[in-house]
Amino acid sequence: MKRRIFAALLACLLFAGAEDPAAHAAGLAAESYVIRDGKACRVTDGKETILEDDEAQFFNTDAGMWGWLLVDPELSEGMKGSKSGIYFFLNDEPVTFLPMEEAAACMMEFSPSGEKLLISRGTEIKQDLGYYEIDIAAKKFDKKKSFVSAGHSFWIDPHRFLFTSVDEKKGKRDKAGDQLWDSVALYDTVFEELNILKEATETKDYFITGYDHDNGTIDVSEGSVKDKKDWNDPDKINYRDITVETPAAG
Repeated sequence: MKRRIFAALLACLLFAGAEDPAAHAAGLAAESYVIRDGKACRVTDGKETILEDDEAQFFNTDAGMWGWLLVDPELSEGMKGSKSGIYFFLNDEPVTFLPMEEAAACMMEFSPSGEKLLISRGTEIKQDLGYYEIDIAAKKFDKKKSFVSAGHSFWIDPHRFLFTSVDEKKGKRDKAGDQLWDSVALYDTVFEELNILKEATETKDYFITGYDHDNGTIDVSEGSVKDKKDWNDPDKINYRDITVETPAAG
């Protein structure tokens, strides 16, 4: 049950429909947030206030150092009255603001090139995963694809990423709704192809826990039961760690 541990903690952040970010990609709002010496600051009427309890996050890419700040009025007192969303920065310079409900439930994964981005929003067991292409010069984030996922996603090279795919069409495995149909998925952004590397069955599911870049293998937690009705009993679910080979690009 270790891979479900965050579900209860994040249940209150169940995702709602996000606003279309394309309509807001050019320019920042009158009230904004900036990064000063690595610290997050709220700017109101030209006055900057350092947010001691809120930190910007950073990731180094070929395009430069991307930074982002999750702004959610429910996240801290310093953000009360602000519009929920994500502020993005490149080398500490403001790039754009993406309005998004319950932004505190978001996770970012930039590609090595810094020109592509994954944003997941929801709980550990079920999220909306959006794939974006970034036009840095135009300060535009263009959402190209959306998936239902679980856990973390991983870029394995500049154009391909891994994620745990959730098959919503098959519904829930158990009455509590904690067990879903999880499969190992690989998406190629060049060929726009989705490849299921390890697909869930009635008695097995597969949840990605990590990626080994040196060996090109995927770390996976396999959950299994003897009979499909056993998903209702946590004591009858067996877990083991396995590895899955990553196919060559192209």
